Amino acid sequence: MAKAYKAKWIIPSDGNIYEDCALIVDEGKVQEIIKQDALDESKFDFVRDFKRSLITPGFVNLHAHLQYSDLKVKNTSLKTKFKKLYTTIKKHYFLTGISRKSFIFRLSNLLSDYFCLTREEKIASFKKGIELSLLNGTTAVAQLSKESKYFDLLNETPLKTYLFFELFSDSIDTSKEEFRAIKKKIDKLKMQKSENTFVGVAPHSICCVHKRLFKILVKYCKKHNILMTIRLAESKEEMDWLTHGFSDVDLLNEFTNHKKFEPLEVGLTPAQYLEKLGVLSKQLIVSYGNYLPVSDLELLSANKVALAYCPRISDNLHNKKLSLSTVLEYFSNRFGFGLNSMAFNQDFSLLNELKYVNNGELSTLEAIRYLTIIPAKILRLNNIIGSLEVDKDADFNVFELNDDEDYNAILNKERPNHVYIKAKRVVKRGQLNI
Repeated sequence: MAKAYKAKWIIPSDGNIYEDCALIVDEGKVQEIIKQDALDESKFDFVRDFKRSLITPGFVNLHAHLQYSDLKVKNTSLKTKFKKLYTTIKKHYFLTGISRKSFIFRLSNLLSDYFCLTREEKIASFKKGIELSLLNGTTAVAQLSKESKYFDLLNETPLKTYLFFELFSDSIDTSKEEFRAIKKKIDKLKMQKSENTFVGVAPHSICCVHKRLFKILVKYCKKHNILMTIRLAESKEEMDWLTHGFSDVDLLNEFTNHKKFEPLEVGLTPAQYLEKLGVLSKQLIVSYGNYLPVSDLELLSANKVALAYCPRISDNLHNKKLSLSTVLEYFSNRFGFGLNSMAFNQDFSLLNELKYVNNGELSTLEAIRYLTIIPAKILRLNNIIGSLEVDKDADFNVFELNDDEDYNAILNKERPNHVYIKAKRVVKRGQLNI
């Protein structure tokens, strides 16, 4: 059924701006963009005129933990109370002396709060993350989670999801066990996944994953041509661990039931460490990078590594972030924005993430590309999403504009008024429509 969506401006992320045009869609796929004057409305089953508005492709979130969207424990059962008591005692035992404002303590609180949720509450929290994503115009996410119980939810949602399974290990033995378990999950889920769901791996960080597991994953990813993502140079604690062979990260590992282990080699920078392990490649996405020295930025750039840029949460948790100008210098056309979770972020708006750091470095067209087609390319989904080009899914956002606004006003917006996935409206005037 052919449909036409008219707007004052359409920016499809193909490098052009179309004025007074219509987006033509058939069976959920983009067909073309034509001038409104040339539109014969009698030939369409449906025509919607958004008048003075802007249409863009749907946004892509490169780093998300949807499961942490609502951690308020509502259950007051005896089991939940016992879990709370258990985690309180455990934190007191392992993290005594750690500042309550530190990254390690705040992360332990997050893990404790999540642990205390029932299965139903965890699923509800995950669904909340999906809803917040859609409301803010995000139509594709890179989701990081250790659990596979959310897979059925992802298969059912219209949201495109690249599901990265988080991995942890502290020895050769646990590395083998972790890999066997995750490989079994991936093999099973590949057979069950919908056309909107994709699977990758996410070794959590240098100081939470043993060198043996890294080496196994490198071979696995190359053989199966799948993506890997890792948090890199995120915290001072990580940098101390690399420099000295120990830090407060060891306490967090113990808190999460992992044994202390030492770096592959003391004194390496984060990117050097990954290079030694053979991890650096264009299949790798690193997140944060707050403490990366220039030499590491150059090394990552030379290896065509992509970046999930999370500036707000970096400032929130670490009081340190890469500047946008630095990111543009070393990751031009190889980065996108990430929101992490509502546990440490004040909202789930990628536009607000952009506004937080953009002081004129990015024009409107460039900003939209870094929210759409560029992260889509990083996730290797640009054949179906990221731009409004022929035969791609009609995933798009509609921003209603005032009489005194043009398409540049998107840089001052927080979220779209309408969101479409495969030409089906999932958000209508700021409200979910699914």
